[in-house]
Amino acid sequence: MATVAVALFSSAFLSSCSGFFIKPTVSSIYITPSAATVGVGQMVTLSATATYSDGSQNQLSGDSVGWTSSDPTTATVSSPGGSVTGVAIGTATITASAQGVTGTATVTVTVANITSLVITTTQGSTQNQTTATISGAPVQLPFYAYANGSASNDVTNAVSWSSSNTNVATISTGLTTGSGVASSVAAGTTNITASTTNSATGQVVNSQTIVLTVQ
Repeated sequence: MATVAVALFSSAFLSSCSGFFIKPTVSSIYITPSAATVGVGQMVTLSATATYSDGSQNQLSGDSVGWTSSDPTTATVSSPGGSVTGVAIGTATITASAQGVTGTATVTVTVANITSLVITTTQGSTQNQTTATISGAPVQLPFYAYANGSASNDVTNAVSWSSSNTNVATISTGLTTGSGVASSVAAGTTNITASTTNSATGQVVNSQTIVLTVQ
């Protein structure tokens, strides 16, 4: 009799547990694309994908994910939605969050439809410069970038800067502020360039080259 009672209890217990399910939790979030360029007044839509504790993945949508911008004066983002609108030239970090877990993407806001790019060491100048000099090391020299031949289109912090020889001088890039600052390392020469993407056509726009000599 006792055996029958135990069997009946076990069956009832298992039946009552059959409806239990441990819902997986969000482990990480990644945003696609992780870096985007958008023109002032233009829009780009980001998507967020969650990886769960059971290894599965699912794209988050609607109220299941919240969106914020680190600098709404540069770029705003709709929440829900993940649609980013460029407000002013610069860079903003866009964050997606769900269940206390976050993922980030970088949005660079630039002049819409950039067709030309000029770099210079003279702030406010759009004249074609080909050489620059730094005396000694370490010494810093700021560079500036202007789009479409207009000094009002300052895209210094929105372009990608490059030094062909970082053993001679490096140059800061990808910063919200302070991009385009060359820092001398050792005597020699290096080519300084800048590039950006035309947000309308998707084509890469390159600046002229400035040969930087460190004496």
